[in-house]
Amino acid sequence: YQRARQAILRLDPNGDMAEKYQEILPGDLAVSKEVTEENRFGQGTSKPTWFWMMEGEQSQLSLQDGGLMEEFYRINWLKARARRDRWKEEVSLVRHEMLWTCLWFEYHKDVWEKRALESTEPGKEAYAKKQMGLWNDFAKKARLMFQGKHVDCIWNGSGNAQCGVC
Repeated sequence: YQRARQAILRLDPNGDMAEKYQEILPGDLAVSKEVTEENRFGQGTSKPTWFWMMEGEQSQLSLQDGGLMEEFYRINWLKARARRDRWKEEVSLVRHEMLWTCLWFEYHKDVWEKRALESTEPGKEAYAKKQMGLWNDFAKKARLMFQGKHVDCIWNGSGNAQCGVC
């Protein structure tokens, strides 16, 4: 390509061809990260190299004629939509996991509270109260850490979750 380009430029007295047939740099020939690294950061700014955008005789690349560039943009749009949908699902799952964590800690606190009330021996009662306090601390810390970060359940005055927000 470079030799043919140089020959065309030598035959072009006005230099008009230099704009159309630009020099191909090593960076222009790099394999697209769109193909090799599908989920890489910053894909929204990727643009095809200039020679993919050239118009030629009966160009198959034309956007207006439903050519390869239109297909390229459709595929990129579909990939971007799929990434967005995956992130929406991930956000939903994380929010639910925060709720489930709070409820798990509350459940264990309630289990140990029940054991403390049913206990007939002082040692077992003390151990159950210690465990109840531990799980209660976990629940409080989780509520504090998750506060304002999700909207899946509401904590009422008695420390129990009402679904929806933790």
